[in-house]
Amino acid sequence: MHAPKHLTASPRRNVLRTACCCILLATLTPTASAQSQRLELGRRLKRFEIAWEQAPAEQRSEAVKPLKLAVNSFFSLQLSQAGQQLDNAWFAVRSTTPPSQTEKIAVAHTLSALPFCAVPETPEITLLLTPFYPADKTLPDGTLLQLVLKNPSRETLAEFQCPASAAIAGTTWNTGPLPAGDHCIEATLIAENQPVRLPDISISRIPELPQRLEKLQQAADTLRQQALSATPAPDLPPATLAAAATARSEIALLTAASAGRATEADFPLLTRLLVAEQLAATPQKATDIIAQYRSPQDLWLTLAKGRKSAPVRLRLPAADTAPPALPVLFVFHGAGGSENMFFETYGAGRTISEATRRGWLVVAPGQGLLGLSLSVSDMLDNLEHFANIDRSQVMLLGHSMGAAQVMRQMQQDPACAQAAAALGGGGRLTTAAAATLKPVRWYVAAGTEDFGRAGAMQLHRSLSAAGVTSEYHDFPNVEHLVIVQAAINDVFRFFDQSLADNQATR
Repeated sequence: MHAPKHLTASPRRNVLRTACCCILLATLTPTASAQSQRLELGRRLKRFEIAWEQAPAEQRSEAVKPLKLAVNSFFSLQLSQAGQQLDNAWFAVRSTTPPSQTEKIAVAHTLSALPFCAVPETPEITLLLTPFYPADKTLPDGTLLQLVLKNPSRETLAEFQCPASAAIAGTTWNTGPLPAGDHCIEATLIAENQPVRLPDISISRIPELPQRLEKLQQAADTLRQQALSATPAPDLPPATLAAAATARSEIALLTAASAGRATEADFPLLTRLLVAEQLAATPQKATDIIAQYRSPQDLWLTLAKGRKSAPVRLRLPAADTAPPALPVLFVFHGAGGSENMFFETYGAGRTISEATRRGWLVVAPGQGLLGLSLSVSDMLDNLEHFANIDRSQVMLLGHSMGAAQVMRQMQQDPACAQAAAALGGGGRLTTAAAATLKPVRWYVAAGTEDFGRAGAMQLHRSLSAAGVTSEYHDFPNVEHLVIVQAAINDVFRFFDQSLADNQATR
């Protein structure tokens, strides 16, 4: 059976095609308002995914239509409409009882709290309540906004209440100086005696932030110069270049955040700065530094080789579940995403928790417009400077554009991983290309309502025709956005079996 011509795309063409979506997004994301929209979309998607996980099949089916509309709106850069459809999907899976008109109006709103990154002496927070997308009516008269500020231990630091109308006009919360830390604001609208919880907001208070950024910049410049020297010192720590690249990335993030520009997710900015400072000060102790931040904490590094670098978000398993040498799972996001997507969404981060509870290290690279700057093998070389990893137990998982990236990585180096999973994407491989992948087991899946299904089926057929071990699965009433969450249990069944079989034959 031959696939239609328009479906016989190569992995490279698939990457470039989906990269066009990223290019469109790149024209939008440099603005502060667009980044705020992406942040809010992520919060709403996560809320939906938590509810989807608990919903019965019939309610999940009701969410398919609004999810398709959300995906279409996202790729056409209509981000507020995408948010509205995500909320409609959330209403569908949350309960069989439709939301009240008052709740729908309240849920349409988003709250900003600035500055979200500042020094502890900052005495106040500026609040602004706005519609994220148009609602049929305005909030009822007498609606209140209630806020509770909590520290990382969930202890209350401050409370505040004001009329919603005041927050819509813009108001100030005089918190007084706050302790250093990565804190959280819980926000609730109370309309007609009905409480409606808005997504939580992260704020960070960082002592001596400007001075610390300046010092970190100086350290990063020195480390980078040492690492890229034509004659590097023989005792130069192997993590030096990555430590310098990480510092530079964190400086850019914190500089933008302290200027009020929204981050794409709610980050523990103080913690991120501390890690960058520790690595820059003592790169020779990289393994010990990283070991301090285990599950459920995450780490952000920028891995580097020469003048190329790749941002990654990773999570180490808890000490009591970690084997002496860690299996490694790489997860590759789809178009418009980043290294944060598998941690924040795709099942509200469940892929990450499933992997770490098995004692695996999870690594999510951020892809640029034209793919990855570093190969999987390059990243593994870097990771060996930060953790004791087992290169005989490496797995790759990708969604959509990430599925095409898995294909590309495996073609570049078929020995870089022992098992690969492609969800909601793929494409045709030539017989010769597929034949090089025989040592690797493949899992390919898509939803029956998934626009990436044709590409996934092509990939499976190409692999099977070349004699590569591949299994294909359809997930009924699942579209493109939810396929990762729907397939998680089965994907980990596949990875578990693949690792067990590989160990048995060693």
